[in-house]
This record gives sequence, structure tokens and C-alpha cells, in this order.
Amino acid sequence: MLSGVLLKYMASAPLPLAFERSVEAEIYSRHAFVPPVLDIGCGDGIFAHLVFDEPIDTGIDPNGREIESARQTGAYRELLQCNGDAIPKPDGSYQTTFSNSVLEHIADLEPVLRETHRLLAPGGRFYLAVPSDKYDHFTAIILALGLLGLKRLAARYRRFFNAFWRHYHYLPPAGWMELVRGCGFEVVECHSYGPRRMCVLDDLLVPLSLPSFLVKRATNRWVLFPSVRRRLLFPVYLVARKFLANCSKVEGGGLVFLVLTKSGEK
Repeated sequence: MLSGVLLKYMASAPLPLAFERSVEAEIYSRHAFVPPVLDIGCGDGIFAHLVFDEPIDTGIDPNGREIESARQTGAYRELLQCNGDAIPKPDGSYQTTFSNSVLEHIADLEPVLRETHRLLAPGGRFYLAVPSDKYDHFTAIILALGLLGLKRLAARYRRFFNAFWRHYHYLPPAGWMELVRGCGFEVVECHSYGPRRMCVLDDLLVPLSLPSFLVKRATNRWVLFPSVRRRLLFPVYLVARKFLANCSKVEGGGLVFLVLTKSGEK
């Protein structure tokens, strides 16, 4: 699944996003998505469009512009513009829920987790991908400052980095497990992914992605001509797929993947 999604993602989005999402696609390919399925924080819908063979039942996002982009992908049967702590659906509506690299951007996280718990049917699964406590340390500038012994400057840069990306939560795997258990979930599986080399490469590639960010702001699309970009980046893809091999489960990775269910039910 990784190779196929990687090339498609590279043609449709900035390389750092494509690399990270393709590794997450490999992780998701190991798990069942029993319908109905809810995507919490669907964004522009590219992930669902490129990763899943069947449309997702419901996607939610507070950003109306992103919802319109997601609608154009055809990846969802239903799209709702709402916050994650107030989803207008009855209790136990979904057998599967997932939230991919979203919850770290929500300052008040517990209400969203409790709402997800309410919507999950007994015995269902909640798949969750979030950053670990190492993620904001795995950047080129912070590593360089650390090597130079400039710890205070590194700490200041981390604060800037998190403010720029609107990241509010960095927890070790044990911290994420404690948080979700406090919101009523039981942890079925938890592991880290995204080794330091992958996270640092993504960070180094961000400046090269500036044109895509400008295109996104102007057109609400990352790439204007995906087919052309796909052909141009094919040599890069051949190298990237080898570089990203074995990134989906590592010790001390920059990201965390969890499989959750309602307490007492597996």
C-alpha cells in the first residue's frame, strides 16, 4: 500500500506531507475499517481520497473551505462543518472513527475525545495518529542548536515552531495512553512511528514546499497539475520509497499511533 499511495500523494501535495501520510497509509492498511466510518478532522479530503478504496461515511471539519475541497474529491458520503466536540450524530453512530494528525492542533482536547467516545459503537475502533514528545526535537535547526550547546535558543525555536504550526500537544506514548484512558477509552495497541531521519527530512523539505503553500492559499489546492508533477517527481519517488521503508513502526519515533475501543470492550 505504501508504494502506490506515496507516488499519488507526491503528485498531489508537498513532499513532507506526502512522505508522512504515506507511512500512515501503510499503518492503516493493517487495520479493518468497519462501516460506518467517521473521519474527525477530514481537512481537504486528500488523505481519504488517496488511501481508501471506498468512500468514508462521514467527514467533519470546522473549516468550510476545506469541507468544500473534500466534497470535490468524492471521498465522503457525508460532510459536516462542525467542531469535534459537538458532532450532530446520535450515540454509537459509528463502528470506526479515526483522526489523522489532527488532535495536536486542538487546544482543548478532552471534549473532542469524549465526543468521539460517545459516537463510537460498543466494540468499535478509534484509530489515532498524533506527534510524540520527540517530534518538535526532530528538526534540523533544533538538532543543530543542540550540537552547538545552545539549549536556550533551541527551546525558544521549539516554541516558535509549535506556534507556527499550531501544535498544542506533544506527549510520549504513555502520556497519550493516559489521556485517552481518562476519556473512557481502552488502549488496544500503541506504538511510535516516523524515525528521526524521516522527521528531519520532512523539516528540511518545508522551505521547498513554499510554492505549494502559496498555491493552496490562492486556489485551495496544493498542486495545479498533478499529472505533470507525478512524471517530474518519479525519480524522487524511486529514492523516497526506499528511504521510507520500515518507518511505520520504530522505537522512539516522532509520532504515535493508537488503536482504541470503549473501556471493557475489545
